[in-house]
Amino acid sequence: MRKLLRGIKHFFFPPPGSPRWVRVLPFAILGMVTALAIYGSVEAWTYTNSPAFCGSTCHTMPPEFSSYLRSPHARVQCVECHLGRDVFTTQFSRKAGDLRHVIKTVTVDYEFPIYAHDMRPATDSCERCHFPEKFSDDSLREIRHYGDDLANTPEFIYLILKTGGGTQREGLGRGIHWHIENEVYFLATDPLQQEIPYVRVVEDDGSITEYYDIASGVTPDDVAGTHLERMDCITCHNRVT
Repeated sequence: MRKLLRGIKHFFFPPPGSPRWVRVLPFAILGMVTALAIYGSVEAWTYTNSPAFCGSTCHTMPPEFSSYLRSPHARVQCVECHLGRDVFTTQFSRKAGDLRHVIKTVTVDYEFPIYAHDMRPATDSCERCHFPEKFSDDSLREIRHYGDDLANTPEFIYLILKTGGGTQREGLGRGIHWHIENEVYFLATDPLQQEIPYVRVVEDDGSITEYYDIASGVTPDDVAGTHLERMDCITCHNRVT
């Protein structure tokens, strides 16, 4: 061991009078090792941010990944929403914080089915691509069903979706996307936010309009001091699109 350490010391610190190439060689090797380390780190960072890594290597979610590949977001990388479009240091810290999921996967310490509980805010993900003040006209949807009779008689249902949106100063601010410019809060009594017995709307003048589901039995005392969720894009658009 001492002989090895002595050899390493003489390699990096050649004795006086050594040829120039002997003195330059350690720095050249250190430079090459550093360059390879930087290159490998960049490649590893790029690969672990790719949809292929997220959908087929890191996670086991074939149905969602297959839907993603054929969705309108197929050219949007997973990390653009899940890590957010931010500076490298912020993205790195967020990814490092998710190492706990790797540990839980290895130790099989997770619930099934798996639900995403902590998503990036819509302002940091959806609204980086989708302009929140955009107004959308009404759209017609045709839903086709076939009966279980011998002829499989088709049945058509037509829906008009009043997407809306826009701003009030444009004379808009209505339809399904009315909430984008308005503050809407709600109380969910289940983890999947399917049971919503209370909704609060904050008007422009600061006044509050409250809506209660009488059948739920929720009272103002139950709402007081309770954390309310702010309605945003992900409240409705929470499936693979």
